[in-house]
Amino acid sequence: MSKASITKHMTVREIMTLVPAGADIMLEYGLHCFSCSVGGVETLEQGCHMHSFDDETIDALVEDINDAIGKAPKRPQTITVTADAARGIGEIAAKEGKSDHILIVMVDENGGFCLEFQDIPLEGDIDFSCPEVPGVRIFASVLTLGRIGGATIDMREGRFKLDLPEEEGCCGGDKDGCGCT
Repeated sequence: MSKASITKHMTVREIMTLVPAGADIMLEYGLHCFSCSVGGVETLEQGCHMHSFDDETIDALVEDINDAIGKAPKRPQTITVTADAARGIGEIAAKEGKSDHILIVMVDENGGFCLEFQDIPLEGDIDFSCPEVPGVRIFASVLTLGRIGGATIDMREGRFKLDLPEEEGCCGGDKDGCGCT
């Protein structure tokens, strides 16, 4: 299994979505990019350079944020896909002409979950499927699983729903936790 980590090439907003504790770490460095309107488009490296950080300091910041990932409550590195959800995904893929694609589960910049068809998974993404509908393949990154691991994707009332197991691995909204509230 791949080790979850952020890079200086990720946008600030992406980092904050995946590692909510990163905001406090950035503040310790005197960086406020996580609250800046440009944080959705500028990378951590770009934001740091705008504030005159040298490369060594940027690397230390990235290392500290990655250390926070290791200290966060562990969530299961799994996603359960119900048969209804898998059939729904398969139907949408067929309608969009993407039956040969995979589905990526990701967390958006607002903390919601998104589903997106792609040709191939990214390196290190983990494969999930539903035994009753084996032709539908779902992937998620280790970082995404740090936020939604252990979840079940279901289809109810014509919509996909992500159910998180609140009793397992949830930080209960603790400021140093996984960010679920």
